[in-house]
Amino acid sequence: MSAAPARAPRTTTASAPRPAPAWRPRLAVVASPRPARSLVPYLLLCTAILTASLLAALLLNTHMAATAYEIHDQQVALTKLDEAEASLRAQVEETGSPATLQRRATELGMVPAEHLRFIRLADGALLGGGEAG
Repeated sequence: MSAAPARAPRTTTASAPRPAPAWRPRLAVVASPRPARSLVPYLLLCTAILTASLLAALLLNTHMAATAYEIHDQQVALTKLDEAEASLRAQVEETGSPATLQRRATELGMVPAEHLRFIRLADGALLGGGEAG
């Protein structure tokens, strides 16, 4: 069994009348009108992208230059601080030397200790040479 409809066998006789076609209007495919495409939006988009990229590059370059100046200023300040630290270290070393300490003590009227004594903390006894108290 087949789903195809059964057809009547064709007759090859010329005497068979043909059915008259029913009147139908002639239909034709009509192309839809193409929308007019303009290049203006595309050109505006390209111009906007180009302008934005140039502005971004300009801002980035300006920011980098400002940062470079700040770095230079900070390096100059660091160099000055390093020089000041070196000067202060030299001053401390010179002031803390034994010869300078002895000279300053003499200027202030200090005299060297003649009799040194020590305290033993366990029993509080005074140890050392010299006369008693």
